[in-house]
Amino acid sequence: MAVVRAFEHDDYSPEYGLVVLRDPDDSGEPGDDPELPRGSDREDEPTGTFAGAGAGWILCQAGDGHHMVRVELHDGPPPADHAGFDDVLETPYRASSRGLSLTVLTGGAGPADLELGGAGCYRVRVARRRGDTEDGFGDRWLLRFWPDPAPEPPVWLARGRPAVGPGYNGWQSELQYEPMELAGIVNAAAREHAGPVTVEHIDDWGRAHSRLPGWLDAPLWQPPREPLTTGHADLDERNAAQRAEVVARLAGQQRRLDGIAAELGVPPVRRKRDLLPLLAAAGILVREGPDGYRAGRPARVDTVLSLPPDRVRSVRLQDARSRFGPLAEDLEAVLRWASRAPLETTAAELAERLLVSEAELRDGLAFAQRTGLLHADGGEPLQLWLGRRPSPASAAPTAPATPTVPAVPTAPAVPTAPAAPVTPIGTSVAAPMLSGPAPNSDGPSTRSFLLGAMARVAGDAADGRGMFVRFPQRNREEPPGPPFGAPPRAGVIEANGTLVGWRDGARVDLARLEAARWSRALQTRQGVLVVSHGHPARLVSAAGEVTEIDEVRMPGVMLLGDGRRVAVVDSKHHRRVSRYQLRVIDLGGGPVETMPWPDDRGIGLVGAYRDTVFFVDHQARWATMRWTPGTDPERYAHPVQQVDPLTGTGSARKVEGITVVRPDGTTVTVPVDQMARLAPGGDRLWTVRSNPPALTLFPVEPGATVQPQVWWLPEDRRRSPQGTYREPVWEDTEHVLFGYHPWHFPREPASGVRLSVRDGAIERLPAVGSRGQSVMFVEPLLTP
Repeated sequence: MAVVRAFEHDDYSPEYGLVVLRDPDDSGEPGDDPELPRGSDREDEPTGTFAGAGAGWILCQAGDGHHMVRVELHDGPPPADHAGFDDVLETPYRASSRGLSLTVLTGGAGPADLELGGAGCYRVRVARRRGDTEDGFGDRWLLRFWPDPAPEPPVWLARGRPAVGPGYNGWQSELQYEPMELAGIVNAAAREHAGPVTVEHIDDWGRAHSRLPGWLDAPLWQPPREPLTTGHADLDERNAAQRAEVVARLAGQQRRLDGIAAELGVPPVRRKRDLLPLLAAAGILVREGPDGYRAGRPARVDTVLSLPPDRVRSVRLQDARSRFGPLAEDLEAVLRWASRAPLETTAAELAERLLVSEAELRDGLAFAQRTGLLHADGGEPLQLWLGRRPSPASAAPTAPATPTVPAVPTAPAVPTAPAAPVTPIGTSVAAPMLSGPAPNSDGPSTRSFLLGAMARVAGDAADGRGMFVRFPQRNREEPPGPPFGAPPRAGVIEANGTLVGWRDGARVDLARLEAARWSRALQTRQGVLVVSHGHPARLVSAAGEVTEIDEVRMPGVMLLGDGRRVAVVDSKHHRRVSRYQLRVIDLGGGPVETMPWPDDRGIGLVGAYRDTVFFVDHQARWATMRWTPGTDPERYAHPVQQVDPLTGTGSARKVEGITVVRPDGTTVTVPVDQMARLAPGGDRLWTVRSNPPALTLFPVEPGATVQPQVWWLPEDRRRSPQGTYREPVWEDTEHVLFGYHPWHFPREPASGVRLSVRDGAIERLPAVGSRGQSVMFVEPLLTP
């Protein structure tokens, strides 16, 4: 039979270890038999030991790596030439549309990569050859489809690994992450060393993989640092409580580890190197000679340690699920695609279909029945049904209902005193204690209660009357909103792609850009640069002319001080090879300047000041570098993660807070929360909070304490748990723009608010675009 069409992807990276193919339209074909596949309404997609398929989906277990996936459509059954593959499965597949999309687990179905030709039933042969790629870091997949109007249940043609899994020993849950991480490091070092490793080998391996010198002597449990101030008492109390919870959890883990060490007869563990004797005593590692270690095969934890009965049951169930769960899903797949229920077959026939032994089949059937995937009747031949066995009570006919006896009338209820208001569970009676000026302290509260609600409840069964319950309403009248001010000075982009500006107060539609997921818009001296991920940028001039800038395809660009050039990092990734290049693009059409740099060293942009671009070198532990076009890059004296474009001031997150590096090289560490960022001008740090929303400013001054300035933002009763405002944009050094989220509907149409950080004055921004759709503010060009 001939290949009709084919599609191939030579660099497919699975998400959650799964190769995923979906029907772009899985709404179902009119007239589809709802019984095939059976149980499709459960909306689960089991993969079994290798792969699985259903109505509109195919999932294959792939693991990590960069895989090669080829999908073919044949006009009939392809030849049985799969001898060179490790795993092979034939299974039915039901299509609702003509297409098939190769995607990832959380990506949904994209455009069709392969046209199947029509809806209906197909058969697909899924074959995998392990490690068959150029770099050996991935598998080769071949999926062959052909029409099959009379589907038969799946059949397994080759298995590269046993259908019964390795089991679950339970040590990971008992010891927690840090001890098992060290066991993994020992195993990796032993593989590289091709034999047992000493403590020195383990230490060398760790330092070669980004661990600091002396890492083996570090404490096993590292408690989180003391939280730094946010400028808000309620947030500081929350952070302190979260830290206390973590400290208490670590103390509990230490107590449990001490108990395990005592039970195994080894010294208590305090440092990471102290874990080695404990891991050897547990069988997770094996001691070789006086000071060597290699990987072990530990017994199940409940056979080594004394565990509570519920923990023993949990470990045994997880062990059984690891061993027989995937095989049970294979059995379930056979029943889902069986044309009749029950499925009648012999153990030998079913074992041959699944390519397992009859002993493995019996174990898989027992687990599948125990977990309710299927139930069986009789001996030979087997009779198998999907789902749990119906209980005798549910299977028996229902007895006639007993006639209802009319209720005896009762005396009218005695009126009772009104109950005191009840505070909902999880709601604080007192308002949070917040630093800074109180919001709207001279007028009515801007923080209204929830809308009064009217609920209709079921009527009385005797007379069918309904009744209404009214909840008390307070603060129904909202305070007047802030006055309207001028529109954003650099313009906005509406949800439909229209770039809007204003001249002399009048709206001007500069351009209508094509539909794309635009990420940022920057004002430059050449016009507005609109950027997105993976799409060429667009430069819109003041006259509305649109120019495509193909060299800019990433949102993380930095505008140089002249306002005419942008710095961008081009990164290309194919399989395990990545290439990087830092370039400066002249938006006026001038030459492109490329930084001299080894393209195999990862880099990331930090900022730009005047003609100098700051970036980090990934291979040098994220050291900060700087480059001025026409020179060679050099290392910057201070590590920074942000650079102020007006002054060249930098900032870096440290354990002690935010360290601000001034242009003269002097530093000031401000003991504030690490979410704080530099404000334009470099003399303040800022953070935002939601519910209630506020902007908090911290002066860049030396000292152990800081005096924050908190400016509260208006909100109304329509606020959402996700917050009212989007990420702010600094319009200049004294004004900040806050746009509304698309789910926020203000009482009077507006696109957001403008906050003055001089005096806290707030203006509403005129409404732009369709109601219920937020706009993107153009980031203004900031100049000294």
